[in-house]
Amino acid sequence: MKKEFLNAIVPLLLGNLFLGISGLSIASPNDIHAIHDSLTSVTPFLHHSTTIASYQSHSANLLDLYKDSLATYPLQTKMITGGTLAVTGDAIAQSRDKDEDYSKRRALSFMAFDMCYRALQHFSFPVIVQQCQGQYIGAAIASVPFLSSGLDSSLTNPTYFYGAMEQTLASQLGIVPFMYYPVFYILTAFVQGLSAEGAIQRAKETFIPLMKRNLLFWIPVQFIQFGFIEESLQIPFLAVGGLAWTFIISLFAGNAQKSYSSSSKLEEEVEMELKEIFDEVIDIEEAIIEEIKYDVSEMEKAIVDYVTEEIGIEDMESKKAKEKEKVII
Repeated sequence: MKKEFLNAIVPLLLGNLFLGISGLSIASPNDIHAIHDSLTSVTPFLHHSTTIASYQSHSANLLDLYKDSLATYPLQTKMITGGTLAVTGDAIAQSRDKDEDYSKRRALSFMAFDMCYRALQHFSFPVIVQQCQGQYIGAAIASVPFLSSGLDSSLTNPTYFYGAMEQTLASQLGIVPFMYYPVFYILTAFVQGLSAEGAIQRAKETFIPLMKRNLLFWIPVQFIQFGFIEESLQIPFLAVGGLAWTFIISLFAGNAQKSYSSSSKLEEEVEMELKEIFDEVIDIEEAIIEEIKYDVSEMEKAIVDYVTEEIGIEDMESKKAKEKEKVII
């Protein structure tokens, strides 16, 4: 059964993949070549005797074949879809860096992570859909009369849209920050050979910027997914969106070693600059102290001279006064 599944799904996925990628404006011939190399290097089942070209002539049946695979092998099909498209997105991102050789470990880390995440979505989405039916957002909107009346009159089925929004927010504010990114940082760091310290530092540097991009990119996509895509095709739909997202995340935080080494180098440069600033501050403080000492010394001398002069004048005046008293007497 497993062999039959691979025979059906792998050529199908790759046929769709290369037909779709060839039409993307971001994919140059070099990108296509990089995608081909990446796929053949990290997926051992790509050397199947059935060629991609033989499926291109039957493009009208590809979606039906894919739906059949989803019905028969839902989890495996979603995982392979996600893994294949993740490798593709990473390959496009890696092809943009002319100074670095193609990293198979990096591609493998993205494929492994995406396959795990599609499995998580496969089991978590039914729970999210069951628990989030629009009751929370609906209750919040109902508490604001003018807002409730306005939305109810403008939407045909407001509860349905509230449910889609709740499911989107549950995924993006629940699963993504607390499950998606921890697994992403741990798994990609492990596969790419990054230390625990390096993985933590990488997460500190990239989590907030990535989370901002994540919300801007995925909230609209997932709202469409929960609101308008049939359930069996929701995760494949996200996997296709994940092709673009993997390109973004791979460019921003794909190379764990490079990210950590750049971070270490930056820390060293900052430390050196701070040391130079500290030394300059010390020098300035010493100069100020010397200047203050000199000023105090000069002030003390002036005061002594002034006091001495004043005392001398008083002595002379007191002597004259005594002499006058003697004369009077």
